[in-house]
Parts: sequence; structure tokens; C-alpha cells
Amino acid sequence: MTAAVRKVFAEKPAEFDPRKYLGPARDNMKKLYIHKIVNVLGSDGKAC
Repeated sequence: MTAAVRKVFAEKPAEFDPRKYLGPARDNMKKLYIHKIVNVLGSDGKAC
């Protein structure tokens, strides 16, 4: 998450709206969670 926020600040140093710089960070975290659920835990499609 921190890496994504740093990347936005490096590319757009004037950006200060959290909705703008946290969006890419949230997207990266979502990808990480999906990867963990499917590939690491093997829990894909097992919700009751």
C-alpha cells in the first residue's frame, strides 16, 4: 500500500486529496487479497 501511495506522490507531487492517492493503493490491496484467497489459502468459491 505504501509503495502505491509513494508512486502517486512521485508522479504527481501536488496531489493531496486522499481519494486520489489511496485509490491505486486500494486496487493493489484488492489484487493481493484475491491472490491470497485463491492461490495461497485455496478458499476460492468455498463461502457458505
